This record gives sequence, C-alpha cells and structure tokens, in this order.
Amino acid sequence: MKALVIGGGIIGSSVAWRLACDGVQVSVFERGRLGLEASWAAAGLISPQAEAHEPGVFFDLALAGKKCFDAIVERLTAESGVDPEYDRHGVLYVAFDDAARAELQSRARWQRAAGGDVEELSPRQAFKLAPVLSEKIIFALHMPDNRRVENRKLTLAYINAATYAGVDFREGARVDSITTTAGRATGLRLADGSLETGDVIINAAGSWAGDIRGLEDDRIRFYPVRGQVLSFDARPGLVVPSLFSGGGLLVPRRDGRLLAGSVFEDAGFNKSVTLDGMERILRTVRAMVPSIASIPFREAWAGLRPATDDLLPVLGPSPTVAGVLYAAGHFNSGILLSALTGEVIADLVKGRLPGIDLAPFSPARFRDGAAHRIKPADMI
Repeated sequence: MKALVIGGGIIGSSVAWRLACDGVQVSVFERGRLGLEASWAAAGLISPQAEAHEPGVFFDLALAGKKCFDAIVERLTAESGVDPEYDRHGVLYVAFDDAARAELQSRARWQRAAGGDVEELSPRQAFKLAPVLSEKIIFALHMPDNRRVENRKLTLAYINAATYAGVDFREGARVDSITTTAGRATGLRLADGSLETGDVIINAAGSWAGDIRGLEDDRIRFYPVRGQVLSFDARPGLVVPSLFSGGGLLVPRRDGRLLAGSVFEDAGFNKSVTLDGMERILRTVRAMVPSIASIPFREAWAGLRPATDDLLPVLGPSPTVAGVLYAAGHFNSGILLSALTGEVIADLVKGRLPGIDLAPFSPARFRDGAAHRIKPADMI
C-alpha cells in the first residue's frame, strides 16, 4: 500500500511516521519547508486542561491526545535521535479579579468531574510554585499533569523518525489537485504538472487544506488564524511552570527563554508581527510577571493556526471522495494532538477501529450541516 500525505508539518510528519511503522510506503508533499509553518511557531503545550475551556468532545479528545503522547514520546525520542524536551512542570492559571476567579473555580469543578487533576491555590501557595508572579493575583489553579515540549525539536523528531522509517519527504512540492477514477482517489497532481499515484491520500495541509482541488463538495472551510509570539532571554529556572491568565500565556524553555503569547487575529495568510499584537501580549504577561519588563527581548514571530468553522479538528474519511482521509484543522492544539492524530489515521488506513469516537470530528459534519461556525473569543 502507498500513502500520499499532503503537508509536512507536525501532523503530516506524525501520520507519516506511524504509517511507515505499519509497513505502508509513504511520500509526503510539503509546499514549502518541512515543519516551518504552525508547528514551528507554536508554544509547545501538551496541556489539555489549559487548552479546553469547557467539558465535552474537545476536552475528551485533548485528554486522549496527552495520553497517546505519553505512550509514544520515549519511543519517538529513541527512533529520531532528538530530545523534544518533554518537561513535567505543570501549568498555573491565575486570576486577578472575582470574575476570573469564578471562571477558574468553575473550570476546576468540571475538570475534576471529568477526571482531571487540578488544585485550587491561594496566592501564597501559587508564589511557592512561581515566585515571579505578580502580587496582584487573587487565585490560581494548578494543573500538575499538564506539560510542554520544545515544539521545534518535537517537529524535527517526527520528521527524523519518519525519515529513518523510510518516508520520502519532498519539499517545495505544492499539491494542486486530487486525481480520481470512478469517485475514488488515485493520486495527486502537483503544481508543476507531475502526477503521483497512490492508494490513499491524507490531507494534512494545515491552513492550506482547503486549497486542494477535488474536495470542494466536502464543503469544509479551513482558514488561518494568526498568532504572535514574543521571546525573552531569561536565566534558566526563572519560571518553572507554564503560566496562563485569561489574556495570554508565558511558557519557559530549558535554556531560559520565555515564550509569551498570544492573540487570535483574522489576518488571512499574513504572518507579519504587528505593534498592536506585541503590545497586547506584553500587557498580559507583564501583568502576570512584572519583572519581564527588565528581561532582554530576543525575537518575535507569527504563525497561522489552521482553523475550521467549529474550531474542532477534521479527522477521518472524505464524504465525497473515497480513499481520502483528513488530518487537519487542529487550530491551536496541533502539538497536543500530534501523536493521537498519527495513531488514528494509521488505524483507519490499516482497517483498525480507532480507540476514540471520531464522530464529532467527522469531515461529513460540514456537508450535513451539523457543524456551526464559532469565532475565537478574542479574535481581532
């Protein structure tokens, strides 16, 4: 069996690795450079409790995503030769006013009910975990099981492991369309006019997943949501847990860097860093950690989160073209869901029943009207 994967980011590379490990011949077609879009621009969180804002299908998926990542990270590290820096220092989610405290207390209740490990902390207790926090905080949640990786190293780990497993990666190979015979996909037509044939197609093209001709009748709208990130050079260990507030986050790296973000912006495919975005991020992280004002600024970048109208991933078979599977639309949780997506797609290709219910994430939900448009809460 031969699989053709569209997209060489963290999702496409994870899918390719898992398929190759199952004995499938795999070629990956990346329109630009491998892993240098959303995967490269992320903060690297493996934190289902921080990323989910309510109970339901996404929270369940996020928990399954972390469980799957925990199960493969040692193997991935060994097979790739890359340490993704899977740090186990938890998340602190802080509140500065009564409304934010009430929201966090509600979050703690439903997460406990769903089996999540979460602790409600006084300011004094929070300061013990993160002495750099502002004295203006009035409450915090500690999520000790939520973790983080160095997302760029994790992306390289998937690419390396897939390469060593025999995957053929092709950079600068933009896919124009899917070729079909009698309603079944038979290959890919590239922008240069060449044709690649295969038995199954996996659309993992991120924000560009909707540009592939031949899938128009699926009626899935994929679109980019810009996120900006600022990086600061601090001493290692200055901040230990990842820090969240209602307006942003601060994520430490082992080498001392602090990554601050992020905003949701409707900017099309524009990856510019803007003064407005930087100011919003700085206000948020300075409120959490006032001393960041004296920490040297290192760099800033922006990335495009691949979103769908209901902000849920699209996982599973095309409802109109047999032989096409989607692994796209992960929005801001591609890092968290990378291992699980690879596992699910490999299961489908090999005819195994996936370990999770894929119905809420079915590509058919857009065609049958089950999906409803949602706008990110702080989109500007």
